[in-house]
Amino acid sequence: MDGRAAKGAAPMHLLAPGEFLFGYRDEHGFYPSSPSVEAALDRAGILSQVRRNRQIAGQPPPPRDFGRNGTFLVMRQFEQHVELFDDYCRRAATQAADESGDPAIDQRWVAAKMLGRWQDGSSLVRNPNGRPSRGVDNDFALGAEDPQGHACPLGSHIRRSNPRDSLGEDRETQIRIGKRHRILRVGRTYEKKDRGGKTEKGLLFMCLNADIERQYEFIQQTWVSSNSFQGLVGETDPTIGARGGGGRFSIPSWEKVTVLKDVPQFVTTKGGGYFFMPSRSALRYLISRL
Repeated sequence: MDGRAAKGAAPMHLLAPGEFLFGYRDEHGFYPSSPSVEAALDRAGILSQVRRNRQIAGQPPPPRDFGRNGTFLVMRQFEQHVELFDDYCRRAATQAADESGDPAIDQRWVAAKMLGRWQDGSSLVRNPNGRPSRGVDNDFALGAEDPQGHACPLGSHIRRSNPRDSLGEDRETQIRIGKRHRILRVGRTYEKKDRGGKTEKGLLFMCLNADIERQYEFIQQTWVSSNSFQGLVGETDPTIGARGGGGRFSIPSWEKVTVLKDVPQFVTTKGGGYFFMPSRSALRYLISRL
């Protein structure tokens, strides 16, 4: 998360530890608000003192930092309607190919445009025609390399979840803004059968962040669910966005804008929650209070 720990990483991916962990400075140089306990409750001295952003003369001794090295964990269980997604991409590809006269448009192409990456993980920005890139393919700049979204559509999933440098003309300022809304994400697929024998497929999504409202919730509400993101009208994230009825998705090119209509809901949220993930010292403190 800093230059020493991520040698060779693109600057846009170098983040201050305080964006994810309590007790460390964030991208603006401040310590994130952290759970604390009164010093008198930690007689064994297991926890360190809360680090203050400013020291003021005459202040009482700071409390103990219960949150240091801990973080907030967001969990969501998403049921993914895989067959519905595949079927829609097939039908949309046929329609788009007929309208454009381009036989190269197929199901794989439509799915990649919605997500922003090909099935092998390579980006549309660096691989617009589907030829896989060499090595790590995550240092591309959306604004500098694809400002009009001709390779990776403006409303695609990866642009909404991390716009990088594409929200304005001042690239460095936009990268700094984007860093304030990053999350440390991980997930795994699941598959289970209900009592009727029907198979449910989906994703167990997890992410770490020091400020759920500023990071995870901001991404979901301001970017993913926005129907006016990047100047678009009446569109949400084509893969995970909530849609009351049939949605739409715009795919711009040099010649025209292809609009996919009646985009269904591909994901259903089954459950989830927000949790505090304590450090080992916080767990030792809790044990000492038993």
